[in-house]
Amino acid sequence: MNQLNLFGGRNGMDDLNKFLMLVAVILMVLCLFIRIKILTWITNLLLVVIYARAFSRAFEKRAKENQKFLEIAAGFMGNKNPKRRQDVKAAKEGKRVLICPYCKEKLRVPVGAGTIKIQCPHCKREFEETV
Repeated sequence: MNQLNLFGGRNGMDDLNKFLMLVAVILMVLCLFIRIKILTWITNLLLVVIYARAFSRAFEKRAKENQKFLEIAAGFMGNKNPKRRQDVKAAKEGKRVLICPYCKEKLRVPVGAGTIKIQCPHCKREFEETV
């Protein structure tokens, strides 16, 4: 039986879309109690933007938008290290980015390998990590 792959080759729901969806839900709840027509229009426009981004095939543009959002959000949250493109790329490849506790070098390891000993290629020290 052939399954419908709706998001195949599409951008899907990234962090920016999840945030926009949360704002849209909050606005919908407000629309139930406060009958202001402009709130309804803003909510509908926001939903159109969310679906347009989710079904978009322009991966690079959406990734830049999402990266910019993560940087802005990190500023509000006080987080100095937002997700980077290489972390997202590693996740798509079935890998996880680890940081060496000694030299802070980023290392990519396969997901689901269990507890593994890793030797950092930069500082040559070993450490254990569960992946």
